[in-house]
Amino acid sequence: MLGAADIALRRTVPALLAHPDVTVVAVSSRDAARAARFAAAFGCEAVPGHQALLDRDDIDALYVPLPVMVHTPWVEAALLRGRHVLVEKPLTATRSGAEELIALARSRGLVLMENFTSLHDAQHGTVTDLLRDGTIGELRSLTAAFTIPPKPEGDIRYQPDVGGGALLDIGIYPLRAALHFLGPDLHAAGAVLRRERRRNVVVSGHVLLTTPHGVVAGSGRLTQHHAEAVRQADLVERVMAVARVRWC
Repeated sequence: MLGAADIALRRTVPALLAHPDVTVVAVSSRDAARAARFAAAFGCEAVPGHQALLDRDDIDALYVPLPVMVHTPWVEAALLRGRHVLVEKPLTATRSGAEELIALARSRGLVLMENFTSLHDAQHGTVTDLLRDGTIGELRSLTAAFTIPPKPEGDIRYQPDVGGGALLDIGIYPLRAALHFLGPDLHAAGAVLRRERRRNVVVSGHVLLTTPHGVVAGSGRLTQHHAEAVRQADLVERVMAVARVRWC
């Protein structure tokens, strides 16, 4: 585990340990005490520093739950060391970064997988079946929203150069749901992203997407108040482009 993130502690590691063929060997963190607490919870070894974990010879695969803006260098380093990688969503912050990592994994015969668990939710599967079988008729519009309460001061989601802001952290949930049901040809017809002035980070927004056949999808998200609105459909397009890489 390259990083002792809360999502890994609460969700991912327990799910991994439920599989009989998986053994969690070690967890790394820049904070030795944090790594030790995580390791104690799951009976693995604590490693101070991510590079030290990469240098080990007893690891087949790495799970990377680091903040999105630092995914690319660490995932690349893991692939270059011959490790399979499961990385938290989104894979990267840019399409070019995603394409480069996928090409690297393919060239080395390694698995690179984005941990976007909601796409595998049973409810999504049921709706997909209903649409495929014609049970609920033609899909004409889609509305999705994802909200969380404001996070504590200093949270990485408020650091644009680390967590990337609300669009990359939670806005991708409704965007990926729209891409899942409507396909990769969605276009961002318009967007209003609310950027907080003090921290210069996107904290909420609304997006209007369309297909070439006129099916529309609207999504909204909210994490914090007191921000100014800016129209940035081009930014939404760039985030969606990362998700579209899987269709390439």
